[in-house]
Amino acid sequence: MLQDLDQKQVSSVKMPLDLPDSIRAAQELALKDLDISLPESTKMAQAVMALSAFYVKNPEKSSPWHEVWAQIAYLAYYMPLNWWRLCGVVKRGQQLNFFAGFDHYIDFGSGLGSLGMAFDEAQLSFASGACIETSKEAIALHRRLAAKSLTPLDWKLGSSPGEIKPKTLAAFSYSLTELQTLPEWVSACDGLLIVEPATREDSRKLQILRGELLTQGWYVWGPCTHAKPCPLLSFSERDWCHDRFQWTQPDWLKQIENKMPIKNGTLPCSWLMMRRDPPKVAATAQKHDLGRMTGDLLEYKGFSKQLICRGSPREFASWQRRDFKKNIPEIGRGDLVRISRELTIKGNEIRPNNETDIVKL
Repeated sequence: MLQDLDQKQVSSVKMPLDLPDSIRAAQELALKDLDISLPESTKMAQAVMALSAFYVKNPEKSSPWHEVWAQIAYLAYYMPLNWWRLCGVVKRGQQLNFFAGFDHYIDFGSGLGSLGMAFDEAQLSFASGACIETSKEAIALHRRLAAKSLTPLDWKLGSSPGEIKPKTLAAFSYSLTELQTLPEWVSACDGLLIVEPATREDSRKLQILRGELLTQGWYVWGPCTHAKPCPLLSFSERDWCHDRFQWTQPDWLKQIENKMPIKNGTLPCSWLMMRRDPPKVAATAQKHDLGRMTGDLLEYKGFSKQLICRGSPREFASWQRRDFKKNIPEIGRGDLVRISRELTIKGNEIRPNNETDIVKL
């Protein structure tokens, strides 16, 4: 009998406790203009469930921004959730030094601007940010929320960013699902950030896209620590690569979720970071590899194991209980690890001999 120990997984990413004060203030004023306030959690939960039902029934339709109930759902619930997820992804990118060298970014399908707010939270500022959005209602709300943005923003109604400036990062946050393929203008950009839902379908599509971009001269920076074929595509039809962030819900958001069957104990998503230049790998000891945990820790009789990625084989880190007793390291799904090349390998298992063989970075 195996037990999912997700509740014991501690991610290296520290999440903010609440939205910044300026965003909270703008959020509350925008909701007030829609004749609702945050204490009205039942009405907000009803709006969220209505929008969720819309997406289930109409998965390929554009977001119904013209509906007041949809605007309420985005402002009170989906924007904050996306902001927290993106804060986690941006911190992953900072750990990789991914954002260094970009002067501009394009936020395709910008919605209410959760990505730009996550950049602000991470103290990342750019010379300019172009927000591409097909809804004038979303743009109007985004303008209010982004009044104190660290990056000067420009909004474009439609689907084209126009001329691409040098040192531009193209970003797609929960917007690629609405497209069949990447727009042609992406090829003129120097970097690419994609964040998608953590579903099996969306995540595996992103893994397939990774392989296609590698053949087009792009370099993968994350989450992969290698440019070899994805082992979860090559050796499994069931697994998919996604991240998970631990967080603590603020009371105002918890009150809304208490009125819904939807619960977000953790914040999962799938993401991909690629650039036109290869990653700057820090000088490390020759006896170590860099890897990433791509699964949750599972406990079996006599050992615990966790899916790990460092190359093309599909591998598990396996801690034998006779060696580690109860001192299994707490490494969260999505965390980078340093892996010794001198550990024991048995089939598809890499078995640490001591607590320094696999170390969370």
